[in-house]
Amino acid sequence: MIQAADSADSLKQAASKRNGWLFWLILGAVIALTVVRTLPWIPRVIPVSEDDSWDLALNLFAKRGALSGIDYIFTFGPLGFIYNKTYFPDTYSLKLLLQGLFCALTTAVMVLQSRRLLPNWPLSIAWIFCLVSLYGFFGDVFFLAIPVLLVNQYFLLDDKENQYKLSIETIILLALLALTALVKFTFFVAAVWLIAFIALDEVLKKKLPIRLFLFAAVFLAGWMVSGQPLTNLPTYISTSLAVAAGHSEAMSWSEANWQWPIVATMVSTGLLLLGFTYLAQKRMAKAFPIALLAESGLFF
Repeated sequence: MIQAADSADSLKQAASKRNGWLFWLILGAVIALTVVRTLPWIPRVIPVSEDDSWDLALNLFAKRGALSGIDYIFTFGPLGFIYNKTYFPDTYSLKLLLQGLFCALTTAVMVLQSRRLLPNWPLSIAWIFCLVSLYGFFGDVFFLAIPVLLVNQYFLLDDKENQYKLSIETIILLALLALTALVKFTFFVAAVWLIAFIALDEVLKKKLPIRLFLFAAVFLAGWMVSGQPLTNLPTYISTSLAVAAGHSEAMSWSEANWQWPIVATMVSTGLLLLGFTYLAQKRMAKAFPIALLAESGLFF
């Protein structure tokens, strides 16, 4: 009997080891596929249409170390040049490097989360492959996946008994969220909104808001490494708010090319919030409204 039990344990350990190796191999394949599907291997080149001249300008600003909100007034921050796929010789290598980093890390977290949220990892891998096969580079989708994943991580997956033990997924997502906030002002607002509600949840549980501290540290470090003085940050925020307000007012609902994308975005975001609400209510009971409010920052 003892030998049979030992033999069974050995078989289980061997199977677990094989499954572990298989998971990491498939994870690598998923990341590789996502990078191939996502990065701008065939970039837009000069000349671009007049309406895309702002994209070239963002690359020029990055090359010259222009100050956001002072040298140029626009709703993009110092990392705005990585938003799109326009080719600019002086910034393209860095653009690809940063986009590849965002893509690989986001995909890795997505797979790790799905492995825990779905009943078994083969199903989660199949779901990820289906998602990635349809995925291509589009600025907002590419970056706004990060706050969604952080909401899932904090409210649905993180260890609530030990708030100070940060998982590797949490650290990755907080760093990516802070860098995303340097790309575009609307991403900055969504990130601050999200991290504020996470911090509120931590404070209500009488914990230090360590995720807020980590986010702020990475954001401020990234801001300064990008050549932006800290004294310039309030100016960037105030000018971006003014430009964003004017841009929203200038968008005409009657334009045919805007109606369907807006409707599709509203429906998709609504379904996302409904799905998250169901999961949050199921797992968190009456504590889920804060999680829902954190997710709602995507509507900005």
